[in-house]
Amino acid sequence: MEQVSKADNPAATAGILSKIFFWWLNPLFSTGYKRRLDEDDMYKVLPEDGSESLGMDLHRHWDREVQMATKELQTPSLSKAIIKCYWKPYAVLGFFTLVEEVIKVIQPVVLGKMIQYFENYDPDNYKALYETLGYAAGLSLCTIFLALLHHLYFYHVQRAGMKIRVAMCHMIYKKALCLSSSAMGKTTTGQIVNLLSNDVNKFDDVTIFLHFLWVGPLQAAAVVGLLWLEIGPSCLAGMVVLMFLMPVQTMFGRLFSKFRSKTAALTDNRIRTMNEVVSGIRIIKMYAWEKPFAALVSEVRRKEISKIMKSSYLRGLNMASFFCASKIIVFITFTLYVLLGNTISASRVFVTVSLYTSVRLTVTLFFPSAIEKLFECRVSIRRIQEFLMLDEITKNALALPQEEKKMEPSVEIQDLTCYWDENLAAPSLQSISFTLNSNQLLAVIGPVGAGKSSLLSSILGELSAEKGVLKVKGQLTYAAQQPWVFPGTIRSNILFGKELNNQKYEQVIRACALKRDLELLPDGDLTLIGDRGATLSGGQKARVNLARAVYQDADIYLLDDPLSAVDAEVGRHLFEQCICGLLKNKPRILVTHQLQYLKAANQIVVLKEGHMVKKGTYTELQQSGVDFTSLLKKEEEEEQQPADISPRRRTLSQNSVLSETSVQSVKDGDQLLGEQVQAVAEESRAQGTIGVSLYVKYLRAGANIAVLLIVLLVNILAQVAYIMQDWWLAYWADEQGKLTANSTIIQNGSNITIIQNGSNITSERNTDFYLGVYGGLTVATIIFGFIRNLVLFNVLVRCSQSLHNRMFTAILRTPVRFFDINPIGRVLNRFSKDIGQLDSNLPWTFVDFIQVFLQILGVVCVSVSVIPWILIPVLPLLLFFLYLAPLLPADRQRNQTPRGHHSESSLLPPVLISSGSVDDPSLWSRGEVPENLR
Repeated sequence: MEQVSKADNPAATAGILSKIFFWWLNPLFSTGYKRRLDEDDMYKVLPEDGSESLGMDLHRHWDREVQMATKELQTPSLSKAIIKCYWKPYAVLGFFTLVEEVIKVIQPVVLGKMIQYFENYDPDNYKALYETLGYAAGLSLCTIFLALLHHLYFYHVQRAGMKIRVAMCHMIYKKALCLSSSAMGKTTTGQIVNLLSNDVNKFDDVTIFLHFLWVGPLQAAAVVGLLWLEIGPSCLAGMVVLMFLMPVQTMFGRLFSKFRSKTAALTDNRIRTMNEVVSGIRIIKMYAWEKPFAALVSEVRRKEISKIMKSSYLRGLNMASFFCASKIIVFITFTLYVLLGNTISASRVFVTVSLYTSVRLTVTLFFPSAIEKLFECRVSIRRIQEFLMLDEITKNALALPQEEKKMEPSVEIQDLTCYWDENLAAPSLQSISFTLNSNQLLAVIGPVGAGKSSLLSSILGELSAEKGVLKVKGQLTYAAQQPWVFPGTIRSNILFGKELNNQKYEQVIRACALKRDLELLPDGDLTLIGDRGATLSGGQKARVNLARAVYQDADIYLLDDPLSAVDAEVGRHLFEQCICGLLKNKPRILVTHQLQYLKAANQIVVLKEGHMVKKGTYTELQQSGVDFTSLLKKEEEEEQQPADISPRRRTLSQNSVLSETSVQSVKDGDQLLGEQVQAVAEESRAQGTIGVSLYVKYLRAGANIAVLLIVLLVNILAQVAYIMQDWWLAYWADEQGKLTANSTIIQNGSNITIIQNGSNITSERNTDFYLGVYGGLTVATIIFGFIRNLVLFNVLVRCSQSLHNRMFTAILRTPVRFFDINPIGRVLNRFSKDIGQLDSNLPWTFVDFIQVFLQILGVVCVSVSVIPWILIPVLPLLLFFLYLAPLLPADRQRNQTPRGHHSESSLLPPVLISSGSVDDPSLWSRGEVPENLR
């Protein structure tokens, strides 16, 4: 079993300074700067972040919740289980959120004190100078402390979300391995992949913003108090607008939840269809069904995009309201302040704007984002909870304890009746009775649809007993009728998580007629094979499948027709050397159509239409007069008609080499002699910085050059209006300051009169002009802000739609060999997680980046126009960040598909995994499985 060696995580031994400044990541960034990162460059996961510990902890709380809800006859709540499991460490992070927001509120007050010193500048007042220097030092310390605290808080709050996500993945995956067949009918592989790819990612987002649900109102109340002291009751007008936005955002959150539910259902449908298309691509290409399936997927995608477009428009309105909210609030506040007869000043403007800015981010972005993410998370939790409530396989067999090893394993069935579908009148199995003791071989025969596989399913617990007695003593292992291999080496497929015992391993591959095949392969048993075994013949897959079951060394073996995929000579070897040789001391149930092997069976059970026609030994059945061989003779003749098998005798090794040309192999379409097994292609990954050309291609996918130029122009106009509004307010305050300089101010109640040189100049102040321009710039900011967001989201969602269509068209046109060497999970991951990122995350991130970039550019331009010397610190900082930029690809270099790839591969045979072929299904979640399945 291959394991990737990884270095110990330096975070476990890092000092306090290293943790504060994240110095423990420097070696990783340094390595990523020099070369491409590989998997073994990654550090080991911290023990407290491991999937097993996190998953078992949450699973324990979920089990308690299920037990309590069962006692109270209520539906269990997954939300309660999550809260009980993680509320304590997450509550501590809430304290740091509060401290961070308190600092943000204090900073504008300190800034106002500094501006007042310059407004009332007195070169002889050293006391005021020293106080101002103290304020400046305090403001600098607050800024530094805020930067350190913010990134530490952000790291730990994201880590909290990661823990919930990992624990939830563990629970979903473990549940998927235990689903019964009836439960599998209520879900699909596509839905499970979607849960693991998209739904669990909502926990990463909700933990970032959740604390602002209670911090936001507290911060708003504190800001109202400070604004009242600064500008009086005029502040209430701005806060009314601010409070009006909160219920609007709540409404948006409910609409997001509604669209999220509909989108998730449509995404499940699309991924399920894609799974069927990729799985059956050979048939689709053979019958030229590409266009009908393309139309089917396009229709589902069209419905999905319509919901995504509506939610994107809502998100655009949400972001536009955040962009314009501060301007509307400041405009209404100062308009009312001036109309009440007050005089604006630089200190009041800066303090008021800074206080509104500090609370605006929380109330108009973090608080609504918390509501939005909470509603989206509720949808995901509900979907995951519905999945976790599905029925599981009832395990009838347990491994014998060490002290009971001397007891003989056995299977006892008395008058068993089972239904696959209780709505059907006829049962799947009826009145089945037999007893299988140690060292016995029980053969089950019957025509197609007789219930042979259903009998094995009932023993496995896959098919629950409606009536009768079913007792299984010992651990089961199961070789399915349809051979299954997972992406990895042939050795890892046989070992299946077990330790390698060379002597036992050699016996198994000889008994299963794999020795000669392994000698012919380029890397022997270390040769990589595809996820569906597409590069192996049907006979080779069947023998690997059988070898896996034999190597498990279980107490009882259930073999579902393992001889049907091999020719007669190999079948005789498997029966004599494996089933009656290596397993001769084990109780075995063999489903078969090969009548020549019935004489060696201790018991024979003949089934027909779910009923047990007869039971006994070969001799007893012959003497009973039941012509049981006629049940199978016709099928056997039909199987032998398609090919003329040469009567010449071949050796076993020759037969193994030529198994690809056997009758069954021809049916599989694998007719080439000496075909080498193809290794699974390594997943491609990008390295280095993303060039501008790639972003241009991305944008061109959704719009032409003319539309993109219009979008660019609208963005520039929106930012110019945004900056000009601030500039006009500052200009207004500056002009007001010039008027009040060397003037006498007489205040009578709320009326203010300015006397300069003995004349009243209050009327000379053209308030209507200033307010008119200020109002016009505010309206322009609102209009351009909303237009640019709606247009941008429209273009970006169309980009996602276009890229999906191109990718699906490319998948339909690619040669079949692509699907032989690329796992199905890797393909599905492109259409689930990656398209999900393009649909939801990338548009939001792109719009947010454009807004922030233009705001930073605008701030720098305005600052430089006022104080050109500010370029002195700005340019070195710019160069420093440009130097850091190449380190970022170290974070981007990661394969995208292990989770989806592994899930898709292992969800194909849930019966095999849950039947006891693997001692503990949680091995798969802990990473104690072959490398390609981790």
